[in-house]
Amino acid sequence: MTEHLHLIARKLTYLNRMSNYLNYSAQRAQGILPSVNWQALSLEQHETLAAFRVRFSEFQEHLGKAMRAIAIEEEVKVDHFGSVLAFMEKLGIIESTERWKLIRELRNAVNHEYEEDENKLTQFFVETLKATPELFEYFQRLLKFCADNYGVKPK
Repeated sequence: MTEHLHLIARKLTYLNRMSNYLNYSAQRAQGILPSVNWQALSLEQHETLAAFRVRFSEFQEHLGKAMRAIAIEEEVKVDHFGSVLAFMEKLGIIESTERWKLIRELRNAVNHEYEEDENKLTQFFVETLKATPELFEYFQRLLKFCADNYGVKPK
């Protein structure tokens, strides 16, 4: 196995661990959302939502890095991440580049609007929670692609 395939395997292993953490945080966040009185939340509930927000963001970011590594392995020009997304869409890993970008915008919004507008914040969290299974599905497709094409699996 090449050094680059070892790198992809390490990324998949890390993503696998991250997916477990994100799944745990998403389940806990579901107990708080969708109706939130932000002033009435306990410190533990705020911490739960913060952990979910961070884990969602990191999972999507690292999923994107793994997709870029696969595109490099497939000798796709990766100067622009849009090229990576178009390739992932072509492979059937993601549904569409537009949906990936929408989830990324949602991730950015929930990170930058934190506790400024409670209605917006609640909406961002609810939409982020709804997008979590999509990211998990993308990850499963990425795992299958790597196993089928490179014989690479997470440890």
